[in-house]
Amino acid sequence: MLLRWIRRLAIVLAALAIMSLFLMMLQTVIDVLASNLAGRPIPGNLEIISVYHMVLVVFLPLAFVELKKEPIAVDLVYRMLPEMLKRCVLVAGYLITATFFGFLAWQTGTDALRSFKMNEMMMGAVFVTIWPAKLALPIGFAAALLMVAANAWQAATDPDFNPSPDTPEDAET
Repeated sequence: MLLRWIRRLAIVLAALAIMSLFLMMLQTVIDVLASNLAGRPIPGNLEIISVYHMVLVVFLPLAFVELKKEPIAVDLVYRMLPEMLKRCVLVAGYLITATFFGFLAWQTGTDALRSFKMNEMMMGAVFVTIWPAKLALPIGFAAALLMVAANAWQAATDPDFNPSPDTPEDAET
């Protein structure tokens, strides 16, 4: 039940990142057209893209990457270990990663709260309120923490747990 909820959260956050990516592309196309056809670019376009869209695209899908088991990994030595030691190393790695994401969620959450309290803004071509974008970081890190913790639990309790990403052949069946 909890694992299903965490998976759904990862998918929802990835969908929000995809929507933000689409909006970033649309906004860029409109800005280029407005600039070239009417000589009037969108004021603050660069600030809005860099403060909002890029942050959402990078940080919201972190849990989805963990869900799909596709983080960057170097497993040269891991593959040579006996199965029991592989499981121990895998669980320890997940727990260390979860701790790291926990620290990141805490610190970025503290920063986002401070930014909200002072109504932090960025001055550029236009003033852009940046505290809402700062919320994406603790949300993304917390969701990744939950997904990594779920993977750690599965690795520790499920003998059939496979830490490798699905192959295209597995997805078709």
